[in-house]
Amino acid sequence: MRTTIDRIEAGRLLPQEDLRRLGLAPRRMVRVILETVDEDDEMSVTEMNARGGAFAHLADEPDVYSDSDLIRHNEDFVR
Repeated sequence: MRTTIDRIEAGRLLPQEDLRRLGLAPRRMVRVILETVDEDDEMSVTEMNARGGAFAHLADEPDVYSDSDLIRHNEDFVR
């Protein structure tokens, strides 16, 4: 997974000794690209949506199509 933090103060990310070694002032604005090297803890987009609850309101909505509608509309593909 890859994530970008566009503007963040370097001092919020690194300890003082690392800032000195890199020649960065603590208030210097930086862009950080975070990329995981293993995929053990990555969530799928579907999982993120489910956990975030963005589509939870759809559970109360009636189904637009039934299984029989799908078969009728796609019977050429079913044969």
